[in-house]
Amino acid sequence: MTDTLAIDSSTQVALPLNPFVANRYHFGMLLGVADFETEQAYHRGKSWLEKAWLHGSGVVWGLDVEVHPERGEVIVQPGLAIDDHGRELVVSDPMCLDLAAWFAQRRPPDLDVTEDGDDIVFDVQVELCLDTCLDRPVPSISEPCDGASFDTAYSRVVERGGPHLVVPAPPPGEQYPLLREFFGQVPAADPRVVAALSGVAAAAPADRAAILLDAFRRIAAADVTALRPEQDAPAWMPFAGDGCVLLADLHVRLRPDGDRHAVIGGDEGTTVDTSVRPSHVRTRTIQELLCHATGPAGSSTAAPLQAVTGSATLVGDALGLVFTRALKAQTVQPAAFAVTALGEGGWAAIEVVAAALDGDGVTVTLTLAEATELRPVRVVARGTGSAPLLADDDTVLSGVTGDPVVTSGGDAALMISASSEEE
Repeated sequence: MTDTLAIDSSTQVALPLNPFVANRYHFGMLLGVADFETEQAYHRGKSWLEKAWLHGSGVVWGLDVEVHPERGEVIVQPGLAIDDHGRELVVSDPMCLDLAAWFAQRRPPDLDVTEDGDDIVFDVQVELCLDTCLDRPVPSISEPCDGASFDTAYSRVVERGGPHLVVPAPPPGEQYPLLREFFGQVPAADPRVVAALSGVAAAAPADRAAILLDAFRRIAAADVTALRPEQDAPAWMPFAGDGCVLLADLHVRLRPDGDRHAVIGGDEGTTVDTSVRPSHVRTRTIQELLCHATGPAGSSTAAPLQAVTGSATLVGDALGLVFTRALKAQTVQPAAFAVTALGEGGWAAIEVVAAALDGDGVTVTLTLAEATELRPVRVVARGTGSAPLLADDDTVLSGVTGDPVVTSGGDAALMISASSEEE
């Protein structure tokens, strides 16, 4: 048995869908329409099921929305999106909507319209919905019985995205509420989250990563266990409705122009906001971004401690450095730094006799045993070894800005050259 996924009230084409029933072929098996439909239903269902539950709806690329007042049109540019039911919505060529015609002929009764002098002002949203049609008619036997006649039937179903204007709707509720509390997106209120965050904050730095991972797993398990499909959702899908993807908010201003309305542009006219759309970020990019993750409130991964690239200065015997975060004062010691200068005989060490932390907490001034005119001079602030620099929350120094963050620590090396001093 297959289940037909409802698409849209105006759509006449719906293919079968069942991710949990597959054909079992055997030698000599007679294949009919139902068998081929089962084959399609199984693979389509598997793909949509995964994308709907594990990825969710969002714009994958493109689909910019523009207003052309001189033509009275809203233009949706080519792109790709995934809808709430896991279906791919593609726009291959620019598609347009006539704003004035929509307002005159198709505006819904609950549209909130305001009059501003002669102008008409209202807010709508641009959505992208699945739009299907039949294509490629071929000869066909009209009935599988004696005396059947030949006719034509469509042999293809074309799936694409179609733009629609709708009345703004309240944003959907966020899923995974406990994880959102755990990562500080909303205030922590659930006792399980409060206890988990307290445990992470109280853990020793060496144990914090393991405790954080354990807490994440427990909170995620609670959120996933509580997930349910919405009431009246299509079979195996998380959300009810037509599954359309929000592309943009439109603030529309129309002005009477003969027997129709003209679209007004400019700063005070019709405007587009595409920042409201859900968006997908590719997995590889997410992996790279996680190298600089902020982590949940109270965790030691809140922000990296690094030396600011290009911040090293040398005047006489005073060498200055700037860091991205406030340093723990007791770690700012001469042993945490090494300074060398390049002469004719190679690199020579210059003793650091004092290290002072300025009042801003991020600037360090080193006093060298002697002034030097040699260039370049290289200074290393230690994030490794037995005496590294720490931030005020015990985050260890991890190189210079722009370097990958190494949570176990990394030395920061900066160069002072004659050319850099001239700049």
